[in-house]
Amino acid sequence: MKIGIYICSNGYGHFHRMLQVCSNLPYYDIDIYCERYQYNRFNPQRPNLNFIFYDESNIRWDKKEFGSLDVGDIDKYDKVITDNLVEVLKYRPDAIYSGSFLWSDVWRDRFGDNKFSDEQDKIFHDVKPKVICNDDVVFGQLKDYENKVNIGWGCKDDFKDIKEFNLDTIVCVPPSLNYTDEYTEKFLEIREDYQNDFNFSFNLNHTENSLFVIRPGLGMITTCVAKRIPIIALWADEDSSEIKHLAKRVEELGIGRRLNVYDDFELPMNIDECRESFKKLKLNGYKKFAKEIQYVE
Repeated sequence: MKIGIYICSNGYGHFHRMLQVCSNLPYYDIDIYCERYQYNRFNPQRPNLNFIFYDESNIRWDKKEFGSLDVGDIDKYDKVITDNLVEVLKYRPDAIYSGSFLWSDVWRDRFGDNKFSDEQDKIFHDVKPKVICNDDVVFGQLKDYENKVNIGWGCKDDFKDIKEFNLDTIVCVPPSLNYTDEYTEKFLEIREDYQNDFNFSFNLNHTENSLFVIRPGLGMITTCVAKRIPIIALWADEDSSEIKHLAKRVEELGIGRRLNVYDDFELPMNIDECRESFKKLKLNGYKKFAKEIQYVE
């Protein structure tokens, strides 16, 4: 079976998610259409994966724009997966849609009624594709959409049990595309206030006693879920409805709390309750996703 995967241009999370799904498909020939900057971040070296780079970005929320999508010879694939790109469904109505939201909802929330959202919705609802999603975070039109498969959180549980949590490190993770200056300014403010009390990092390094402060993209939240790292989910008024929704869900799921970038950052939070809440989440979704791809109707 030959598989074609089309990745949204917006950030690292879409690309990283599909890499992890593909790790469960080692015996299939897979073409991945993506951005070169996404590939360079992870530099994946797997013999069954072939990477085809876009000449032009498709969707970029940080630039508030959408471009074109060249699907190449899409009919040569036995299975097609589109990660947050409705446009692919025009060329392959049998494609599996990967994602817990639609860009049309995000664009409409930001810009009101617009041609892009209307065109995207028409394609999606005419085709009615199978959607692979995480019901813990799904929102917008997909919340009540019927033809979807809930795989939960993609990650495995990599948590190393410790008897007692004693916060020693605050890790601030800058957004991958530096969406707004407000996030960076907030990180610097937190460092100024807490660097004498805790270890402090802007890198993705993790200790058994760390707290992550993040712009809550689904990829970053999933990283925290895998290791049961308590989360402070920052959100900005200027950011997308998806990010605001995810920040709210972090708090509702009990795995952290949300914080507007203009509000005061305060410690402590109830770390022990967060750790317990992580245990309730449904995991191993990437493996389940791979099985959906292999399934022959």
